[in-house]
Amino acid sequence: MLLSEEQILIRDTARAFAREQVLPHVRAWDARYRDAGLTIVGVHSPEFAFERVPSNVRENVRKLGVRYPVALDNDFATWQSWRNQYWPAKYLVDKQGHVRYFHFGEGDYSETEAAIRTLLGSDAPAATKLADESPHGQITPESYLGYERLDRNGGEPVVKDEPHAYTFPRGLEANELAYSGIWTVEAERAVGGLSAGLRLQYRARDVYLVLTGKGKVDVLVDGKPERTVRVTDDRLYALVQRPRIADHLLELRFSPGLAAYAFTFG
Repeated sequence: MLLSEEQILIRDTARAFAREQVLPHVRAWDARYRDAGLTIVGVHSPEFAFERVPSNVRENVRKLGVRYPVALDNDFATWQSWRNQYWPAKYLVDKQGHVRYFHFGEGDYSETEAAIRTLLGSDAPAATKLADESPHGQITPESYLGYERLDRNGGEPVVKDEPHAYTFPRGLEANELAYSGIWTVEAERAVGGLSAGLRLQYRARDVYLVLTGKGKVDVLVDGKPERTVRVTDDRLYALVQRPRIADHLLELRFSPGLAAYAFTFG
């Protein structure tokens, strides 16, 4: 990208469907520093098939309140040319096109903003001072439900690409998950049938799940009802949001036809 002499650029590699804690900060930087010369360009590198559809990306960008342009990198050409390995990744580029700062993952927002302000110079507006809501402490890693990346299954082995009746095991170890009821486990997702349920032994503050289809998910934590999530479109949904990190047993009960892709945690 060619920039005017007054501009600097943040290249933000992320997923338009993700709940990354970074997004409120990037939106705030865009609002605060755009007129001072900051140009933000988002690059959406999709993980799942439905995330590759331009209309889906466009709708989620709108719902997330993103005002800066977002490129759709379906073939991962941009991802590979930058040798990126992370969602999200932030690259700060100066007006000569030199990468002056980069950061992988969440956190260190004050450090990133300080780097922006340094490049903008003395005329930069006051800092945003947005609170860092990233979790501190070890939490359950991102956990996938399709068989290609299903590496935390604590139940019976899955049957690939065919409906199968599963039963919950007697217990789960830390970070393990298991199926119950009828599920069709595909390469990148699991599609629920009759009496479809999931259990997950997790450690986190917040729990999110990528879902597609239409229906509802009843959420129980440690055997007690937490909430009912209404699934209306294809995106990431918040299942649990609590004030502190702790160990819990999550149980989900799905309407038939809903598809689940991956858990993320905060």
